[in-house]
Amino acid sequence: MDSEYLKTFVTLAKEKNYTQVADSLYISQSSITKRIQKIEKQLGVNLFNRNTKSVELSKYGYIYLEYAEKILQLEQECLKKIDQAVVHDNSLIIGSIPSIGQYGISKEITNFIKDTGAEIKIITEPSGKLENLLHSNQCDFAFIREVKDRKYFKRIPYAKDRMMAVLPKNHRLANLRKISISQLEKEFFLLEPKGSRPYNLCVNLCKSSGFLPNVVYTERQIENIVDLVADGMGISLLMSKLVPKKSSRIVAIPVEPTVSTSISLCYMSDENLTDLKRKFIAYIKNR
Repeated sequence: MDSEYLKTFVTLAKEKNYTQVADSLYISQSSITKRIQKIEKQLGVNLFNRNTKSVELSKYGYIYLEYAEKILQLEQECLKKIDQAVVHDNSLIIGSIPSIGQYGISKEITNFIKDTGAEIKIITEPSGKLENLLHSNQCDFAFIREVKDRKYFKRIPYAKDRMMAVLPKNHRLANLRKISISQLEKEFFLLEPKGSRPYNLCVNLCKSSGFLPNVVYTERQIENIVDLVADGMGISLLMSKLVPKKSSRIVAIPVEPTVSTSISLCYMSDENLTDLKRKFIAYIKNR
């Protein structure tokens, strides 16, 4: 049985909610259904008792859950042993949030390659996916915004940034020196992808200010968000370093009270550090 299918089953068994599972695993609800149905077809039994509001494990589901968790645990132990047995003397896999250029991450990695001659593969994914990649030993390090699974990772502070309200140049609030979230209640919002940490942060800030934002567009490419803001489609909430500095069509105003986020270089707490990994850690610490 495919371990991704097992992971989907275990996650649904615990969350009991298709939407939450889809968000945490970055797959569609239809994909979840297909995976569960394939397992059930192979076993010849129903693993869940379904109703319109939630899903609950059947008696067969409880039996299967016990062994599915054991299989996934054994797989992780196996992958870890194999990884430890393979020589990684001169190669690293480094993950990063998509804004790799804006925060100088690509420059730091390039300079490290020049200094050491190391072979480095770079993976760009949202922070939640990067944490999963670290857990599954699919990357050695990851530059992550607002780390969630702190107890599993060692973290090296890399950068901090603050939130800005990004408005069209001719917006009614464009001349303010600072702006509160409550002042944006009637606006159309253009945000980063739904379910991402930047998206959730923006939505939660609006909720804390007493309203649910009217999100009319989501996009991974920041340039597209900025272009649409400039065209007057709506406004956005972005971190300062993501906002183009030379655009004459938009303004970026600091949000007050200050909303800041941090980016950290992360690796597993139980990571078996090679000499090259130690060098990279030291390089980031001393930059």
